[in-house]
Amino acid sequence: MGEQYIRSLEEAVQSYAHWWREAGLHTAIEHEPHGWRQAPAAPFWQRDAAPAPVAERPALPVQPRVAEAVATRIAPTEMPAALPAFLDWLTKDDTQPETNWDGATILPPAQAGAKLLVLVEMPAMTASDSASLLDPSQRRFIEAMLGSIGIRADDAGFASLTMRRPPGGLLDETTLGRLGARMIHYLGLARPQATIVLGDRTSRALIGPQWRPSAEGLQKINHGEGTIDALALASAELLMSRPAAKAKSWRALRLLPGVWN
Repeated sequence: MGEQYIRSLEEAVQSYAHWWREAGLHTAIEHEPHGWRQAPAAPFWQRDAAPAPVAERPALPVQPRVAEAVATRIAPTEMPAALPAFLDWLTKDDTQPETNWDGATILPPAQAGAKLLVLVEMPAMTASDSASLLDPSQRRFIEAMLGSIGIRADDAGFASLTMRRPPGGLLDETTLGRLGARMIHYLGLARPQATIVLGDRTSRALIGPQWRPSAEGLQKINHGEGTIDALALASAELLMSRPAAKAKSWRALRLLPGVWN
């Protein structure tokens, strides 16, 4: 009976020791301190991952941005101060943005002092000369608008910012700025009495920061030696497809006869 009790007591002690061993206590006394009262460590999924070491890269030399490099490389020479010389320069100067573009070269009109000049951003896809600068349906639409204020097609000239259609029909802002400055120089030489500017991008390039899409009335194009009255309208394509824009353009057209009277 006593032996059975002792064996049971030994088993109890072993079981008790085993329990503490499973709990992480292997010795009765240790000389190294433990933070028993500290909060338990957070689970691994709640811990912040240590940032991975980043190898330092050698500093690279500062390179100019693409737009700046292109603008520096193809900056045009001083533009001629006479209209015939300017038009000749457009065809011969190989720093023009259109130099490597496909398609026929369509120069702005050589006539000075025209009653009205209609300006667009770029030639139509099928354009081959000034007569086909606009899509045929758009040309008829614009001529009908001009006829409503007594302007015949022969009294109005047509020109585009680009002499050729750009690849994909897209112009970046740097090129658009150059073309706008070039057209403003042309306007200072040709001196039309008034202009109709079609398209928001064309208006922004020619009128400048003072242009507002919702502006009512005539605006001004400053060519350095004076200003030219400009009627900024939406593109011909948008005018033809949106009745509200078309109606607004018809109302704005009534302002032009006051320029000539």
